[in-house]
Amino acid sequence: MQVRDIMSSRPIVVSADERSADLRHLMEAGRVHHLPVVEGGRLLGMWVATEEGPLVMFGPERIHQTRPTADAGEAMQALLDDAEAVVVWDSGVPAGVLTRSDAISVVRAALSRGIGRRHPRPVVMRIAGAAGCGKTTLLVRTLALLGRLDVAVVQANAVAAGDESALVGARVVDDPAAHWRQGLHRAVERLSDAQLILVEDRDAPPEPSRGIGEDVQIVVVPAAELADLDPADLDEVQAVVASRADETPEQDVEDGLIRLREARPGLHTFAVAAGHDDRGLDAWARWVEAQVLHRRG
Repeated sequence: MQVRDIMSSRPIVVSADERSADLRHLMEAGRVHHLPVVEGGRLLGMWVATEEGPLVMFGPERIHQTRPTADAGEAMQALLDDAEAVVVWDSGVPAGVLTRSDAISVVRAALSRGIGRRHPRPVVMRIAGAAGCGKTTLLVRTLALLGRLDVAVVQANAVAAGDESALVGARVVDDPAAHWRQGLHRAVERLSDAQLILVEDRDAPPEPSRGIGEDVQIVVVPAAELADLDPADLDEVQAVVASRADETPEQDVEDGLIRLREARPGLHTFAVAAGHDDRGLDAWARWVEAQVLHRRG
Protein backbone atom coordinates (compact mmCIF):
# COMPACT_ATOMS: atom_id res chain seq x y z
CA MET A 1 0.00 0.00 0.00
CA GLN A 2 1.24 3.49 -0.85
CA VAL A 3 0.90 6.74 1.07
CA ARG A 4 -1.54 8.13 -1.51
CA ASP A 5 -3.96 5.31 -0.62
CA ILE A 6 -4.42 6.56 2.95
CA MET A 7 -3.58 10.29 2.93
CA SER A 8 -6.07 13.16 3.04
CA SER A 9 -5.72 14.82 -0.37
CA ARG A 10 -5.40 18.49 -1.27
CA PRO A 11 -4.58 19.93 2.16
CA ILE A 12 -5.18 23.57 3.02
CA VAL A 13 -1.81 25.31 2.95
CA VAL A 14 -1.00 28.63 4.65
CA SER A 15 1.87 31.09 4.58
CA ALA A 16 4.01 32.19 7.52
CA ASP A 17 2.24 35.56 7.90
CA GLU A 18 -1.32 34.21 8.37
CA ARG A 19 -3.17 35.68 11.36
CA SER A 20 -4.37 33.44 14.16
CA ALA A 21 -8.04 34.34 13.54
CA ASP A 22 -7.68 33.41 9.88
CA LEU A 23 -6.05 30.13 10.80
CA ARG A 24 -8.95 29.20 13.07
CA HIS A 25 -11.45 30.16 10.39
CA LEU A 26 -9.69 27.95 7.85
CA MET A 27 -9.62 25.02 10.25
CA GLU A 28 -13.28 25.35 11.10
CA ALA A 29 -14.35 25.82 7.48
CA GLY A 30 -12.22 22.94 6.26
CA ARG A 31 -12.91 20.75 9.32
CA VAL A 32 -9.20 20.11 9.76
CA HIS A 33 -6.78 20.39 12.66
CA HIS A 34 -3.52 20.63 10.70
CA LEU A 35 -2.33 23.42 8.40
CA PRO A 36 1.06 23.06 6.69
CA VAL A 37 3.02 26.30 6.47
CA VAL A 38 4.70 26.50 3.06
CA GLU A 39 6.70 29.20 1.32
CA GLY A 40 8.91 28.96 -1.73
CA GLY A 41 8.26 25.26 -2.12
CA ARG A 42 9.58 24.52 1.37
CA LEU A 43 7.81 23.31 4.48
CA LEU A 44 8.36 25.81 7.31
CA GLY A 45 6.24 23.99 9.87
CA MET A 46 2.67 23.10 10.70
CA TRP A 47 -0.08 24.70 12.75
CA VAL A 48 -1.95 22.17 14.88
CA ALA A 49 -5.17 22.74 16.82
CA THR A 50 -4.79 21.13 20.25
CA GLU A 51 -7.62 19.62 22.29
CA GLU A 52 -7.02 22.31 24.91
CA GLY A 53 -7.79 25.06 22.40
CA PRO A 54 -4.58 26.96 21.49
CA LEU A 55 -2.92 26.55 18.13
CA VAL A 56 0.61 25.16 18.27
CA MET A 57 3.31 25.57 15.65
CA PHE A 58 5.54 22.53 15.08
CA GLY A 59 8.81 22.97 13.21
CA PRO A 60 9.67 20.97 10.07
CA GLU A 61 11.80 18.59 12.14
CA ARG A 62 8.56 17.24 13.68
CA ILE A 63 6.92 16.67 10.27
CA HIS A 64 7.70 13.61 8.18
CA GLN A 65 7.90 14.49 4.47
CA THR A 66 7.41 11.93 1.73
CA ARG A 67 5.96 11.31 -1.73
CA PRO A 68 2.64 9.71 -2.82
CA THR A 69 4.24 6.47 -4.03
CA ALA A 70 6.19 5.87 -0.80
CA ASP A 71 5.38 2.88 1.37
CA ALA A 72 2.43 3.66 3.64
CA GLY A 73 4.03 1.59 6.39
CA GLU A 74 6.95 4.00 6.63
CA ALA A 75 4.61 6.96 7.05
CA MET A 76 2.61 5.11 9.72
CA GLN A 77 5.83 4.24 11.53
CA ALA A 78 6.88 7.92 11.50
CA LEU A 79 3.59 8.82 13.22
CA LEU A 80 4.17 6.08 15.79
CA ASP A 81 7.64 7.44 16.46
CA ASP A 82 7.88 11.21 16.91
CA ALA A 83 6.32 12.83 13.84
CA GLU A 84 3.34 15.08 14.49
CA ALA A 85 2.08 14.61 10.93
CA VAL A 86 3.13 13.58 7.43
CA VAL A 87 3.19 15.96 4.47
CA VAL A 88 3.09 14.33 1.04
CA TRP A 89 4.80 16.26 -1.77
CA ASP A 90 4.02 15.92 -5.48
CA SER A 91 5.40 18.16 -8.24
CA GLY A 92 6.72 20.66 -5.70
CA VAL A 93 3.46 21.21 -3.77
CA PRO A 94 1.80 19.45 -0.83
CA ALA A 95 -0.54 16.86 -2.33
CA GLY A 96 -1.70 15.32 0.92
CA VAL A 97 -1.45 15.12 4.68
CA LEU A 98 -1.49 12.12 6.97
CA THR A 99 -2.21 12.68 10.65
CA ARG A 100 -2.59 10.46 13.69
CA SER A 101 -6.36 10.70 13.28
CA ASP A 102 -5.99 9.33 9.77
CA ALA A 103 -3.80 6.52 11.10
CA ILE A 104 -6.42 5.60 13.70
CA SER A 105 -9.08 5.52 10.98
CA VAL A 106 -6.92 3.14 8.94
CA VAL A 107 -6.45 0.86 11.95
CA ARG A 108 -10.17 0.86 12.74
CA ALA A 109 -11.03 -0.03 9.14
CA ALA A 110 -8.48 -2.87 9.20
CA LEU A 111 -9.80 -4.21 12.50
CA SER A 112 -13.37 -4.19 11.23
CA ARG A 113 -12.25 -6.43 8.37
CA GLY A 114 -10.18 -8.71 10.59
CA ILE A 115 -6.91 -7.63 8.97
CA GLY A 116 -3.81 -8.01 11.09
CA ARG A 117 -5.51 -10.02 13.81
CA ARG A 118 -3.00 -11.64 16.14
CA HIS A 119 -4.94 -14.90 16.24
CA PRO A 120 -5.52 -16.69 12.92
CA ARG A 121 -9.07 -17.64 12.09
CA PRO A 122 -10.12 -20.90 13.79
CA VAL A 123 -10.33 -24.08 11.77
CA VAL A 124 -13.98 -25.11 11.50
CA MET A 125 -14.79 -28.82 11.20
CA ARG A 126 -18.39 -29.86 10.62
CA ILE A 127 -19.33 -33.37 11.73
CA ALA A 128 -22.39 -34.61 9.84
CA GLY A 129 -24.36 -37.80 10.23
CA ALA A 130 -27.80 -39.28 10.70
CA ALA A 131 -29.41 -39.92 14.07
CA GLY A 132 -27.74 -42.77 15.91
CA CYS A 133 -24.57 -42.73 13.81
CA GLY A 134 -22.40 -41.98 16.85
CA LYS A 135 -21.24 -38.46 16.04
CA THR A 136 -22.00 -37.14 19.55
CA THR A 137 -19.95 -39.90 21.16
CA LEU A 138 -17.17 -39.29 18.64
CA LEU A 139 -17.18 -35.59 19.48
CA VAL A 140 -17.00 -36.19 23.23
CA ARG A 141 -14.22 -38.77 22.99
CA THR A 142 -12.25 -36.62 20.53
CA LEU A 143 -12.26 -33.62 22.86
CA ALA A 144 -10.50 -35.68 25.52
CA LEU A 145 -7.60 -36.27 23.10
CA LEU A 146 -7.12 -32.66 21.96
CA GLY A 147 -5.70 -31.18 25.14
CA ARG A 148 -3.02 -29.22 23.26
CA LEU A 149 -5.61 -27.23 21.31
CA ASP A 150 -8.07 -24.53 22.32
CA VAL A 151 -11.25 -26.23 21.13
CA ALA A 152 -14.79 -24.85 21.00
CA VAL A 153 -17.98 -26.69 20.08
CA VAL A 154 -21.03 -25.53 18.15
CA GLN A 155 -24.11 -27.68 18.69
CA ALA A 156 -26.45 -27.42 15.73
CA ASN A 157 -28.02 -30.70 16.83
CA ALA A 158 -31.08 -29.97 18.96
CA VAL A 159 -31.10 -33.54 20.29
CA ALA A 160 -27.57 -33.35 21.68
CA ALA A 161 -27.75 -29.69 22.73
CA GLY A 162 -28.00 -29.10 26.44
CA ASP A 163 -25.84 -32.08 27.38
CA GLU A 164 -22.79 -29.89 27.91
CA SER A 165 -21.56 -31.77 30.97
CA ALA A 166 -19.86 -34.33 28.70
CA LEU A 167 -18.07 -31.65 26.66
CA VAL A 168 -15.24 -31.19 29.13
CA GLY A 169 -12.54 -28.68 28.21
CA ALA A 170 -14.46 -26.84 25.51
CA ARG A 171 -16.63 -23.76 25.20
CA VAL A 172 -20.03 -24.65 23.83
CA VAL A 173 -22.45 -22.62 21.71
CA ASP A 174 -25.91 -24.12 21.29
CA ASP A 175 -27.28 -22.78 18.00
CA PRO A 176 -29.55 -24.88 15.74
CA ALA A 177 -29.20 -22.14 13.09
CA ALA A 178 -25.55 -23.16 12.67
CA HIS A 179 -26.83 -25.82 10.27
CA TRP A 180 -27.13 -22.96 7.75
CA ARG A 181 -24.34 -20.79 6.31
CA GLN A 182 -25.26 -17.52 8.04
CA GLY A 183 -25.95 -19.24 11.32
CA LEU A 184 -22.59 -20.99 11.23
CA HIS A 185 -20.86 -17.70 10.42
CA ARG A 186 -22.44 -16.01 13.46
CA ALA A 187 -21.51 -18.91 15.74
CA VAL A 188 -17.91 -18.91 14.51
CA GLU A 189 -17.65 -15.15 15.13
CA ARG A 190 -18.61 -15.74 18.78
CA LEU A 191 -15.74 -18.23 19.12
CA SER A 192 -13.22 -16.48 16.90
CA ASP A 193 -10.32 -16.80 19.36
CA ALA A 194 -10.45 -20.62 19.41
CA GLN A 195 -8.00 -22.70 17.41
CA LEU A 196 -10.53 -25.35 16.44
CA ILE A 197 -14.31 -25.27 16.27
CA LEU A 198 -16.07 -28.63 16.05
CA VAL A 199 -19.60 -28.29 14.72
CA GLU A 200 -22.01 -31.12 15.42
CA ASP A 201 -24.56 -30.93 12.64
CA ARG A 202 -28.22 -31.78 13.12
CA ASP A 203 -29.45 -35.39 13.19
CA ALA A 204 -30.19 -35.99 9.52
CA PRO A 205 -28.73 -37.90 6.62
CA PRO A 206 -25.66 -35.85 5.66
CA GLU A 207 -25.62 -33.69 2.57
CA PRO A 208 -21.86 -33.88 2.05
CA SER A 209 -21.87 -32.25 -1.38
CA ARG A 210 -23.20 -28.99 0.11
CA GLY A 211 -20.74 -27.05 2.25
CA ILE A 212 -21.94 -24.23 4.49
CA GLY A 213 -18.66 -22.41 5.07
CA GLU A 214 -16.70 -24.95 7.10
CA ASP A 215 -13.01 -25.68 6.41
CA VAL A 216 -13.27 -29.43 6.86
CA GLN A 217 -16.34 -31.58 6.30
CA ILE A 218 -16.53 -34.95 8.06
CA VAL A 219 -19.16 -37.63 7.51
CA VAL A 220 -19.85 -40.13 10.28
CA VAL A 221 -21.56 -43.37 9.32
CA PRO A 222 -21.95 -46.66 11.22
CA ALA A 223 -19.44 -49.19 9.91
CA ALA A 224 -22.26 -51.55 9.01
CA GLU A 225 -23.68 -48.91 6.64
CA LEU A 226 -20.49 -48.08 4.72
CA ALA A 227 -21.82 -49.87 1.65
CA ASP A 228 -24.71 -47.40 1.52
CA LEU A 229 -22.38 -44.39 1.22
CA ASP A 230 -22.09 -43.22 -2.39
CA PRO A 231 -18.57 -41.95 -3.24
CA ALA A 232 -20.16 -39.60 -5.78
CA ASP A 233 -21.57 -37.59 -2.87
CA LEU A 234 -18.18 -36.99 -1.27
CA ASP A 235 -16.77 -34.22 -3.47
CA GLU A 236 -16.43 -31.73 -0.60
CA VAL A 237 -15.73 -34.25 2.16
CA GLN A 238 -12.26 -34.49 3.65
CA ALA A 239 -12.82 -37.46 5.97
CA VAL A 240 -15.22 -40.35 6.58
CA VAL A 241 -15.40 -41.90 10.05
CA ALA A 242 -16.85 -45.39 10.31
CA SER A 243 -18.27 -45.53 13.82
CA ARG A 244 -19.14 -48.56 15.94
CA ALA A 245 -16.39 -50.51 14.19
CA ASP A 246 -16.52 -53.11 16.96
CA GLU A 247 -19.96 -54.24 15.76
CA THR A 248 -18.87 -55.16 12.21
CA PRO A 249 -16.27 -57.71 11.03
CA GLU A 250 -12.93 -55.96 10.69
CA GLN A 251 -12.38 -57.09 7.10
CA ASP A 252 -15.79 -55.79 6.04
CA VAL A 253 -14.95 -52.39 7.54
CA GLU A 254 -11.59 -52.24 5.81
CA ASP A 255 -13.08 -53.29 2.47
CA GLY A 256 -15.71 -50.54 2.76
CA LEU A 257 -13.11 -47.87 3.51
CA ILE A 258 -10.84 -49.05 0.68
CA ARG A 259 -13.76 -48.73 -1.73
CA LEU A 260 -14.23 -45.10 -0.71
CA ARG A 261 -10.55 -44.24 -0.91
CA GLU A 262 -10.19 -45.81 -4.36
CA ALA A 263 -13.19 -43.86 -5.61
CA ARG A 264 -12.06 -40.63 -3.91
CA PRO A 265 -8.24 -40.37 -3.82
CA GLY A 266 -7.19 -38.07 -1.01
CA LEU A 267 -10.18 -38.93 1.16
CA HIS A 268 -9.15 -39.74 4.73
CA THR A 269 -10.94 -42.66 6.36
CA PHE A 270 -11.04 -43.86 9.95
CA ALA A 271 -12.64 -46.80 11.71
CA VAL A 272 -13.35 -46.10 15.37
CA ALA A 273 -15.17 -47.65 18.30
CA ALA A 274 -15.64 -44.52 20.36
CA GLY A 275 -17.15 -45.26 23.74
CA HIS A 276 -16.45 -49.00 23.51
CA ASP A 277 -12.73 -49.67 23.43
CA ASP A 278 -11.74 -46.42 21.66
CA ARG A 279 -9.97 -48.28 18.88
CA GLY A 280 -8.91 -45.95 16.07
CA LEU A 281 -9.44 -42.78 18.10
CA ASP A 282 -5.76 -41.93 18.50
CA ALA A 283 -5.15 -41.92 14.74
CA TRP A 284 -8.31 -39.89 14.18
CA ALA A 285 -7.40 -37.30 16.85
CA ARG A 286 -3.85 -36.95 15.47
CA TRP A 287 -5.31 -36.23 12.03
CA VAL A 288 -7.63 -33.58 13.45
CA GLU A 289 -4.73 -31.92 15.28
CA ALA A 290 -2.57 -32.03 12.15
CA GLN A 291 -5.32 -30.34 10.15
CA VAL A 292 -5.43 -27.47 12.62
CA LEU A 293 -1.66 -26.99 12.72
CA HIS A 294 -1.39 -27.14 8.93
CA ARG A 295 -4.30 -24.84 8.12
CA ARG A 296 -3.30 -22.22 10.70
CA GLY A 297 0.28 -22.20 9.45
